[in-house]
Amino acid sequence: MTGEPRHVPLRRCVGCGKQRPQAELIRLAALPSDGIVVDRERRFGGRGAYLCSGANCVKRALARGSIPRALRQPGSGTAWAERILDAGT
Repeated sequence: MTGEPRHVPLRRCVGCGKQRPQAELIRLAALPSDGIVVDRERRFGGRGAYLCSGANCVKRALARGSIPRALRQPGSGTAWAERILDAGT
């Protein structure tokens, strides 16, 4: 059994649409009490969405409205832009 490649979970960025390994992406989670939060440790339950760490992907996702759509949350997503951009750096 040694020597077999280990499974690497892939997720799709809601900004650029590219699939990348889950560990390379930023996870956003929809929480009932706090709205959309950056899930740095990937421990929050519930619906999640993934973004590349580049500012271009974040801006593109916000412009397209894909963050609230992926998380099934109302709103435009601009209220969380600063938290998301800060988490990417």
